[in-house]
Amino acid sequence: MERSAAAKVLGLVIALLCVVDLGQVAGRKAAEEIVLYVHESRVPPEPTLVTVVTATGNLSQIGFGTMQVFSNVLKDGASPSSATIGVEPGFVTIGKQNIFISYTFTLSTPSYNGTLAVQGAFALNVWPREFAVVGGTGKFRFANGYDVSEIVDDSNPANYVTVHRIFLKYL
Repeated sequence: MERSAAAKVLGLVIALLCVVDLGQVAGRKAAEEIVLYVHESRVPPEPTLVTVVTATGNLSQIGFGTMQVFSNVLKDGASPSSATIGVEPGFVTIGKQNIFISYTFTLSTPSYNGTLAVQGAFALNVWPREFAVVGGTGKFRFANGYDVSEIVDDSNPANYVTVHRIFLKYL
């Protein structure tokens, strides 16, 4: 009988801890869409994307083995004068068949304060691209979903703009 009572108490404590933790994210929707604009500069004086590793030999013609890192600017619109709302640090590695990417949307606004971790693979010059949102922190705690990105403006290498439509669900 004592074991049964102890198990019930333990179950109650665990349930209360879950309620307390979930209470920190209460008041938000079960699902939501967020739209972000990524502004990337590929040229000096202030590039936000740089190549850090390149392969040598015949394979370098297709970029295999190349690694780039970036810390792009997040804005609330496509215009260069749009308000900055965060940063997008991450990296890409180029394989034989596709490119692997991993990045974090780091938002710092009153309504969106936290991070979203995103990763996936894509083929070069194939749009739109879809990646997995694998987690979040702050306002985005317990988030998962997907990110669909498309080119908005690629005419200026100093301000290459993509729009990201992020669809989130919360546990």
